[in-house]
Amino acid sequence: MWFKLKAGEIKLITSELALLETLVMPLKQADVTLVQTYEQLLLGTDIQLIPISQKILRDAATLRATVNLKTPDAIHATTTLSANCTSFLTNDRAFRNVSNLSAAILDDVIASP
Repeated sequence: MWFKLKAGEIKLITSELALLETLVMPLKQADVTLVQTYEQLLLGTDIQLIPISQKILRDAATLRATVNLKTPDAIHATTTLSANCTSFLTNDRAFRNVSNLSAAILDDVIASP
């Protein structure tokens, strides 16, 4: 995936929520190096962070009302849909229940030849 990104074959897009989610554990553990690594990765030029807009929040609420997803997952799913992404890489099979979301399960991708 990183090779395809560097070659310009794919774009990596995620919600700004990913920054919050990835920093919690290293902050709890006072792991400054890991905090800096995550910030460099997510705030660098390789990954595009999509702001959490009112439309995304409204769409996430609608999604939660129809599909059994937690709030953060609904925000990630609606961010993906709003950015017209062609696939959504996850290890959570619950995302397969979201219509119009092409969820690729990481374990399945790794296991495929």
